[in-house]
Amino acid sequence: MGRAGRARYPGAVSDEQRGSRDPEGRTTAGGGAPASTPFDNPLFLPVLLWLFAAWFGYDTFADTEAGTEWPWFNRIGFVVALVLAIYYTVQARRAREASPSAGDSSGGE
Repeated sequence: MGRAGRARYPGAVSDEQRGSRDPEGRTTAGGGAPASTPFDNPLFLPVLLWLFAAWFGYDTFADTEAGTEWPWFNRIGFVVALVLAIYYTVQARRAREASPSAGDSSGGE
């Protein structure tokens, strides 16, 4: 069909008319950067991992019925989720502390 076939459609939009849209069709915010989502927050993964660690910990230590059915799955899941939660929490806190200081232009002079 080529370009001649596209011109016949009344809904066809040229690249200039399309403006600031990414390939998925989302409008970009500001200077060409895509709009932020809650999943872009550096604390999203640590919070999720802490919830998993709490779930596995509850199944391991408090819920005796689930603890007897799959004891090693819950114990190993608890340890893995806890270690990952601690690691990613430290990484996220370092990223949050580093980002404001990089953009701060108020110097002592």
